[in-house]
Amino acid sequence: MTATAPLPTTTTRRTAQASVTRPVPFVRLALVELRKQVDTRAGVWLLAIIVVLNAALSALVLFTAEPAARTWQDLTTASSWGQLLLLPLIGILAATGEWSQRTSLTTFTLEPRRTRVNGAKLASASLLGLGVMVGALFAGALLNIAGVLWLDGDGSWAMEWALLGGMLLSLLLLVTQGLAFGLALLSTPIAIVAYLVLPTVWTILTMLVSALEGPARWLNLDSTIMPLMDGQMTGAAWAQLATSSAVWIGLPLAIGLWRTARRDVS
Repeated sequence: MTATAPLPTTTTRRTAQASVTRPVPFVRLALVELRKQVDTRAGVWLLAIIVVLNAALSALVLFTAEPAARTWQDLTTASSWGQLLLLPLIGILAATGEWSQRTSLTTFTLEPRRTRVNGAKLASASLLGLGVMVGALFAGALLNIAGVLWLDGDGSWAMEWALLGGMLLSLLLLVTQGLAFGLALLSTPIAIVAYLVLPTVWTILTMLVSALEGPARWLNLDSTIMPLMDGQMTGAAWAQLATSSAVWIGLPLAIGLWRTARRDVS
């Protein structure tokens, strides 16, 4: 006589099916990606450089500007230039880390939907950028108080919300551009060089070649984003920003999503 194994109960079958089909929550994915960005030596050093640069720019305004310029808005704006320049590199590191650190096999085994992982990378990099922006606002407030107490500063707490919203949206666009370049090239040094050099070369060409001045108004992200950072957007400025963003952000992002969806994992 042979013993037969008991048939699985309905509860057992449902538990097994749920364990197989239940996806990893997106919030958990984003938090894991955020930890990756701040838990590496490169990420920590980059954030430290951003903090030091922001502090140096704010101190420069605090000690050299006229008393009327020592305000919360001016001090915050000064500190934001460092993060606008360097925070996109966080997006590059987030995009290329899976391939340079050889963690892609583990990541895509736990979550096979690679586009979802890339979305979590974008969300975590944007969240990190928002955190740095909040830190800049807080630091600007402290320096504004110091300027009033010791440097005869204006001490105004007025803030143009169009300017603040423009800086925030600019930060998110540039972080997304960094992520897009990283996904498209999948190599940290190549992506960083391309992100820094290609827009600069295009800007120089538009300055040297007169025939490119017209297209540059629509295709130069460095110039179309300036009205946004100044909080002075118009209808034409929005159209130009959307066009340049499609070229410098949308196109490399589409290429990157296509590449990461089809690249072999080893």
